[in-house]
Amino acid sequence: MITFTLQLPPLTEEQQFQLEEALLKVPRVDAFGVEPDSGFFVVTTAKETLHDMAATLYSWASNYTGMLLLTAVACNDRAPMILGKHSPNDVIHYLASCS
Repeated sequence: MITFTLQLPPLTEEQQFQLEEALLKVPRVDAFGVEPDSGFFVVTTAKETLHDMAATLYSWASNYTGMLLLTAVACNDRAPMILGKHSPNDVIHYLASCS
C-alpha cells in the first residue's frame, strides 16, 4: 500500500464530500478527512489502483475552476507535485515511488 498526502486549498463541505466520495469509489483506496488547519488529506492506495485513483483525482479537480493548480500530492520528504503542472502519468510514477 502507498500512503501520500493531498495538499488542498480550503474546501467547501460539498467539495470535501465529493472528493471523499470519489476516492472511496475506487477499489482499495482509503481516504481520511481533510485536516482543517493544514488542508492535508491522507490517502492510502494499492499500487495496482494508482491509475484509477489518479484519474479520479484529476476528474474531481477538473470540476472546480483552478483546482488542478491548487492541488498537490506529496510523500516522504519529496517536493509536492502540483496536479495541474504534471500529467496523470507523471503523478502515477511519482506516487509509485512512495513507500
